[in-house]
Amino acid sequence: MYNGQLSQYIFNQLMNGRVINRHKLSNSGQFVNDENYDEIVFNLADYRRQYEMCGYELVCCSDYLYIREKTADSSDLKTDLAMKACLLLLIITKYINEQNYSFTKLTESNGGITHADIEIMQEMPDVQELIEKAKLNTNLHTEIKNVLVNRHIMLVKPSSSTYILSNAGRAFLDMLIKNFN
Repeated sequence: MYNGQLSQYIFNQLMNGRVINRHKLSNSGQFVNDENYDEIVFNLADYRRQYEMCGYELVCCSDYLYIREKTADSSDLKTDLAMKACLLLLIITKYINEQNYSFTKLTESNGGITHADIEIMQEMPDVQELIEKAKLNTNLHTEIKNVLVNRHIMLVKPSSSTYILSNAGRAFLDMLIKNFN
């Protein structure tokens, strides 16, 4: 049986373009199961029907969920938002590589990128040109917050303003790495 209160919250999250991840960060900064994800998975048929009746498709990946318009071509995921997310993840990856950091800096609960890291990214060669050509906000931190954090592709560690990849962010980055190898 679905939880009506959680269902309303989930509806608002998904309709506002957010991803529901299998895991979230606890107040202590550790990954824990997200009750919203569990709610959907345990009542999957009900949720699929709900979004289908509204003209959407509930997309269930192994560690995250999102919705898209039913009429959208499922093979074409190159929306402006997706392209911005790809570009930002590529900038972050370039920074990780140039600083000789391990990718666990982006994925482990004891890692993360800070505001200072983002300022360094913004000053890297070619990044300013990429920002201008992609018509992004000139403040990289603002773009990362708006595109990656607000949509749950990256998570904010509770004790600091440090960002790490969510389940969806990891999958997105894995997809980018596979496509560029």
